[in-house]
Amino acid sequence: MKVVITGSSKGIGLAFAKEFLRRGDEVVISSRTQSVIDSAVKEIKGEMPNAKIYASICDVTKTEEIEELIGFSASKLSNIDIWINNAGTNGYVYDKLVNVSDETIKQIVDTNLLGTLYASKKVLIFMEKQGYGQIFNLSGYGSNGKASHKLAAYGATKSSMPQLTKTLKTEINNKRIGVRTISPGMVMTDLLIKNTTTESIKIFNILAELPETVAKKLVPKIRKTKGFGKEIRFLSGSGVMWRFMTAGRRKNKFYDEEGNLKI
Repeated sequence: MKVVITGSSKGIGLAFAKEFLRRGDEVVISSRTQSVIDSAVKEIKGEMPNAKIYASICDVTKTEEIEELIGFSASKLSNIDIWINNAGTNGYVYDKLVNVSDETIKQIVDTNLLGTLYASKKVLIFMEKQGYGQIFNLSGYGSNGKASHKLAAYGATKSSMPQLTKTLKTEINNKRIGVRTISPGMVMTDLLIKNTTTESIKIFNILAELPETVAKKLVPKIRKTKGFGKEIRFLSGSGVMWRFMTAGRRKNKFYDEEGNLKI
């Protein structure tokens, strides 16, 4: 498989990249900062010296950089089987909307919503010429239509992901091109950890998982996906219920009783 992942220098994006590489795929990772990308490549090469990993700078809020990423990927991979719109942010702010700065709101919307729209448009043009390909958009808190308490802007952008998928289904005629959403659930990344509160610690211990755990389960599903269909989820509704029923097994998994992070 030939795979491109935006916002993949750390967190779930990097975990996805590593899991694809472990399966022999070729992967292009990207981030806004060269030094961060270089560090990610070094980390990957340290674990997998023979990995076919390539990297390029890309700020998804800039259409010209998305086009450059597609061009770079095509030159390195020759084609793109899978494109994952992973770049996203919550602004690292957990507060009521009235207390969030205008600049932070713009950053969240530009990255999560406009970035996904721009990238989807540009890579669809590429895949239509190529004749095939799969695009995956990351869902998140708020994508199920429920309130995203103290993450209004983030939730608003993520609630658009299912709608975007449904719309593109009506616009794409080639059955060899598909778009789906991926629901990784709660992942222990900087975006989640920096929003930790006293009341959220228990929930994180019950529902959250490490990026590597999530990637190991989701990547095989992503690799075999064709066309449109159901959202690819890490935890089903029954899986969430089971975790709450067996919460005692996960007590202090990530946070101890004093609220200290253990990882």
